[in-house]
Amino acid sequence: MRDSTSSDPVYLERKEQGLIELRGAHEYEERPGAKRSVLIFLIAIIAVVTYAALISENLHIISDPTLPRTEAIMSIMLAAAMAITILCRIDPSEILGMQTFRSGMSACVCVLGVAWLGTTFVSTHMEAITAFAGSALTAYPWLLAVVLFFAAALLYSQAATTKALMPTAIALGASPIAAIAAFPAVSALFVLPTYPTLLAAVEMDDTGSTRVGRAIFNHPFMIPGIVNIALAVGLGFLFGSLML
Repeated sequence: MRDSTSSDPVYLERKEQGLIELRGAHEYEERPGAKRSVLIFLIAIIAVVTYAALISENLHIISDPTLPRTEAIMSIMLAAAMAITILCRIDPSEILGMQTFRSGMSACVCVLGVAWLGTTFVSTHMEAITAFAGSALTAYPWLLAVVLFFAAALLYSQAATTKALMPTAIALGASPIAAIAAFPAVSALFVLPTYPTLLAAVEMDDTGSTRVGRAIFNHPFMIPGIVNIALAVGLGFLFGSLML
């Protein structure tokens, strides 16, 4: 099977310009403290899961927690980051130049800025959205997927989109089948090419063939993402109508 990268025009052009460095085979050199950092991270994950289970409404082990779930996750993971930096002797100045740190900061901006701002906007105009979409969703249940698709693209969060629109859709008369079938549409985080995971994929492709086009929306994630969501929603309605 021929490697598709070798025939990519962008890759060939960048290779001729000397912008691509062939890595070749090399041995992995483990840095001091690597295993220790992984162990600290695993302990932090176990602590997060354990605390979330203890304060869960289903278990009722801790009924009045000092820290809510979200704040506890942030506190535990920040403590783990501090422990890794100190115990593994990591130079803090190197962290600022790491790809994972830049992607994480981009995610913070997207979540704290775009997602929360979008959720506030949707919540403020919920009455107008309800009046406009009520009859349409009742007559055409598949429109719920369209609404969730564009809402997710603007809110930048699957959870925020679900929390903001799904209860309203159910209250407007959308059937449980439509709600479940349309749920994959909340994954439309790739529409605007500013999502951290998308940007990380572009930056990690050192061939330069994965990039955002001048028209903003003509990036390589658009067609595969839309096709997958359309297939998932369509199959959801199909199996839902057959099984329920």
